[in-house]
Amino acid sequence: MGYSVTIFLLETSFSKGFERLICNQKKENETKVVLCELGNPMKRNVRIGVTMLVSVENLEEAGEHVSFRLQIRSKNSQNPNSEAVLLDVPVRAEARVELRGNSLPAFLVVEAEGDRENSSDFRGPKVVHKYELHNNGPGTVSGLRLSLHLPNQSQASDLLYIEDIQPQGGLQCSPQTSPNPLKLDWGMPTATPSSIATRHKRERRQAFLRGSKPPSGLQDPVLVSCDSVPCTVVQCELQEMVRGQRAMVTVVAFLWLPSLRQRPLDQFVLQSHAWFNVSSLPYAVPALSLPSGDALVQTQVLRALEERDVPIWWVLVGVLGGLLLFTFLVLAMWKVGFFKRNRPPFEEDNEEEE
Repeated sequence: MGYSVTIFLLETSFSKGFERLICNQKKENETKVVLCELGNPMKRNVRIGVTMLVSVENLEEAGEHVSFRLQIRSKNSQNPNSEAVLLDVPVRAEARVELRGNSLPAFLVVEAEGDRENSSDFRGPKVVHKYELHNNGPGTVSGLRLSLHLPNQSQASDLLYIEDIQPQGGLQCSPQTSPNPLKLDWGMPTATPSSIATRHKRERRQAFLRGSKPPSGLQDPVLVSCDSVPCTVVQCELQEMVRGQRAMVTVVAFLWLPSLRQRPLDQFVLQSHAWFNVSSLPYAVPALSLPSGDALVQTQVLRALEERDVPIWWVLVGVLGGLLLFTFLVLAMWKVGFFKRNRPPFEEDNEEEE
């Protein structure tokens, strides 16, 4: 079955404006022919612009281009037909695939002093990085490959421990390093940012976002990515992705508390990186371009400086010191006769003397 052409709208533009054309469509030897009246008679030196809106079906069988043959015919006795003009319109397949990344949460707040009270804990707040692919069409793509690079806990000094990798939407993923390499028991509770940053009810803490000047003692944020630490590479594949289809891969990890305790004043930016490419489009016509792209996801790990309540004995010492200082001042003023000085006479006293 070959491709077909359907005429939707025909109009012509003269020097005075636009007018609707009167056209007839017929078939000659499996070829559609459209005959349009351009005016009878057509005056000398008149220019006419013709606009034709067409729809072409079954483009995958059209080859690299669709051909239109244009010719003007008249009833003149001399030169009744013009030279034929062949117009080739290229046919290309196209698909737009978008990759987006997201961090849940976008930032975490932990104590600057480290979690020394429960030094046996190793599992910190959860960090989730999500990457979503979306085919915006209009075509289908084949052989989609997604590569995901994540900094992970492969050494004792690393900050991130990967718990699980969850593909969705038909993606098949195979990480080079299996998640949860230490086979930790997930039945134990996971520390949350609130439980770490607000352990004492009456403590006050202040977090400093990236870009602001850190207070004395805190370090500038350190970028933790595959450029600076060992990396886990996750390769995902999807055989075919039709228009409107979505696919997602979710990486579930948590902060490695022993590493945080070793660097109590450091702040971090945990960064993962993903990119994708498409091997082909499943059409006989050439592809306009093969979709590709990348995305970055960052999670900020911020430190919180705590300001503890002033001890009660400090308050008592301050009050007693203030009272003693006030007593010494009163005694000194009494010694110099401040309270025995002569008062100036008032107007009432002068009237009584007169």
